[in-house]
Amino acid sequence: MEEWVGQLWHRIAMRRAEAGHRDAAVAVALADVQPAVQLLLRSGGARHRVAQAQPVRVGGERTVWQRIAGSGLRVPLAQLDGEVLALPARVAVHDDPQLNRDLYLWWAALSSCLDITLPWPEANHAAAQLALQRFPGLKPRWERLMAAEQASRGQDTHWPGTERVEDVAPVWCWLVPLPPRHPQAPHQTADAAPTGAATDTLPQRRRARRQQTAPSRTPLLLASKGESLRTYADAMRLDRADDDDDDGSARVAAEELEELTLQHSTGSVAARVRFDLDLPSASADDLPVGPGIALPEWDPARACLVPDRVRAQTYAARAPSAWQPTPALRAAAGRVRRRMEPQRAAPRWQRGVSDGDSIDMDAWVRARGQSGPQAEEAVYQRRIRGQRELATLLLADLSLSTDAHANNEQRVIDVIRDALYVFGEALSASGDAYAMLGFSSVRRQLRLHELKGFDERWAAPTHARLGALKPGYYTRMGAALRAATRRLQARPERQRLLLLLTDGKPHDLDGYEGRLGVEDTRQAVLEARRAGLLPFALSIDDHAGEAMPQLFGHNGWAWVRRPEELPQRLAGLYAQLTR
Repeated sequence: MEEWVGQLWHRIAMRRAEAGHRDAAVAVALADVQPAVQLLLRSGGARHRVAQAQPVRVGGERTVWQRIAGSGLRVPLAQLDGEVLALPARVAVHDDPQLNRDLYLWWAALSSCLDITLPWPEANHAAAQLALQRFPGLKPRWERLMAAEQASRGQDTHWPGTERVEDVAPVWCWLVPLPPRHPQAPHQTADAAPTGAATDTLPQRRRARRQQTAPSRTPLLLASKGESLRTYADAMRLDRADDDDDDGSARVAAEELEELTLQHSTGSVAARVRFDLDLPSASADDLPVGPGIALPEWDPARACLVPDRVRAQTYAARAPSAWQPTPALRAAAGRVRRRMEPQRAAPRWQRGVSDGDSIDMDAWVRARGQSGPQAEEAVYQRRIRGQRELATLLLADLSLSTDAHANNEQRVIDVIRDALYVFGEALSASGDAYAMLGFSSVRRQLRLHELKGFDERWAAPTHARLGALKPGYYTRMGAALRAATRRLQARPERQRLLLLLTDGKPHDLDGYEGRLGVEDTRQAVLEARRAGLLPFALSIDDHAGEAMPQLFGHNGWAWVRRPEELPQRLAGLYAQLTR
């Protein structure tokens, strides 16, 4: 009973103390305005990445309920460092949702003008004037925001002068500049760099500083009593054994810290090579086919393509055995096939011929003004079989993440295999040219698995390749898109569709993730579009909305909420894209 009363009191106190408005009609989410924020960033010449802001310490008066609940001390203010614009995930500062939306736009415009080396108040005053010059259309919104800011401060009309952020009430119209506080990270050794261990990503942007590694002492020797006592937020070097099992305490501690301290460790644990140990040996691996090709890769630091940076090698399974789909899958494929058969190229009318099914009235009228036997004869029209100028290449992600279970019965790789089978059945009925290609990667080696070629029949050999699919390695998405673009570019069809089927985002062992993976994949998508292709992605990742809009644009991808619905969604999406 006492525990229940305590929990009830805690919920009441936290609900009363919660800052901002609880009304969902007033709050504005970052995900809803991120396209407009990105557009303003690019318009102002900024290349900052948008992330979620972490709460920072602030001052100002607190309400009685905030004092009771112990809250109101930390607020997720908008922050800017050299590379990242960190914004609150949700803004409900004002009663008007339009003002909350304008706050996001103003932060984006302000970030392109803010000098993070200046003190907090001076930087924002100078940036505001420069932002109004660059974006004069934002001046009415800025005036409304300033008036609302003044009204929300009530009796406290004092604006910060030389005070620090943590000493004054939150100023929502300003950005908090975060200049780099640590030197460039030293080069990590092979033992220190994680080589495939599972990582846990914090949802918020974190401040960090680098600390030199303290000299190690004997673990069994007691510490000197002259050492000062430290709080839980201070970095401490502890000599203790490493454990491969994560009990979750590290994430909880990181969430509580306002600033993270990074320290280089010379030790190594087995978890950092666990994924490598799970990869197949050379004797059990697939067989390479052909010499392979060299592909370029985008370098974000130099903003250019680096030639011959990735090696693409085609592989074939070792003696794949015959594979038979389940009766339920064959029935589903049959339904999709029957639905796709009417999409074959419809007959078209050939007009102005001497022999046909009916009279071509336009040709007959034109013939009335001419003379001669030929004019009298070419007044008919007839139906002839049409031909669609369409070629499709389906690129399937076969990385190690597809070994996870999509539901209680199937793994992700099984769902992808079913989708490929249904897709093949559907397109064999439509008569369109199509090919299937699987991919994975390890460092700068792209592994391609040709499941079906453009000139190959949909038959038992292709089914056997589908049955031999297995997960492995990582996801170098940009290189895979470039290899697929080269194959599709060689097709003579007028319309060419490049479909990507994935369950994650760009990732590889050599640091191909984050900005490098996103920028390279985005450039590969732009290259495909410039080549006259139509790239489109279909993702079954729960967090696809965070990465896919940056890679393919907001209209260039689709999310499958339930992986088991992937086969039907893939066929339906193809029908929509090829109308």
